[in-house]
Amino acid sequence: MRRIPALATASVVIALALAGCAPATIDTDTPAASSTTAPSESAEATTGDRITGDGYSFIAPEGWGIPEGQAVPDGVDTAVADVTDTDGFADNINVVLSPAGEVTNEQVETIGVQELETGGATDVQVLDRSTVAGVESSHLTALLASSGSEFRIDQYYPSNAGQTYVVTFTFNDDVAEADRTALAQSVFATWEWTA
Repeated sequence: MRRIPALATASVVIALALAGCAPATIDTDTPAASSTTAPSESAEATTGDRITGDGYSFIAPEGWGIPEGQAVPDGVDTAVADVTDTDGFADNINVVLSPAGEVTNEQVETIGVQELETGGATDVQVLDRSTVAGVESSHLTALLASSGSEFRIDQYYPSNAGQTYVVTFTFNDDVAEADRTALAQSVFATWEWTA
C-alpha cells in the first residue's frame, strides 16, 4: 500500500502561520535568496490532469492524482500524488493558502526556516528563488520524518492578488535535487493564476 504521510505532515509543518482550505477539483479533459531562476525554456510542461484550486490551477504530472480512498487533508487546498508509485512512498504535491494573506520572500527565508525547524525538520536550506507564473518565489528545502520514513520537501511560496500559496513537493529522501527541481519546474510551466 502506498503511504502519503507527507501530505498531512508537510502541510502542518509549513505553518509559518500558513494554512488554509478550499475544495480541489481535477479536470481530466485538460491535458536563494539573491538570485531568481526562471522556469527553463527547456522545462517540459507536465501533461497530466489540470488541478484547480482557490485562485490558481496547474497540470499534474502524468499518472498523478488523488489516491483512491484518500481525502485531501484538512487545511490543504489541493493535493495530488504519484498514484503509479511502487516503492511504498508516493511522491506528492500539495498547496496551502496562507491565512496571513501575502507573505514576503524575506519573511519566508527567515521565519519559514525557523518554523520548519521548530516543526522537526532538519537540513533546512534556503535555495535560489524561482519564478512561478511571472512571480518571484522563495524556495526552501528540508528533511522531515513521519511514520518511520524520512522524506524531502521542496517548498515554493508564490503570491498573487494579496495571497501567498505554499506549494510543497514531497519526495523520497533519495531523489536528487536536480530531479526534484526539474519536476517542480515542469509543474510551474503550467501554473496559471485564476484570481
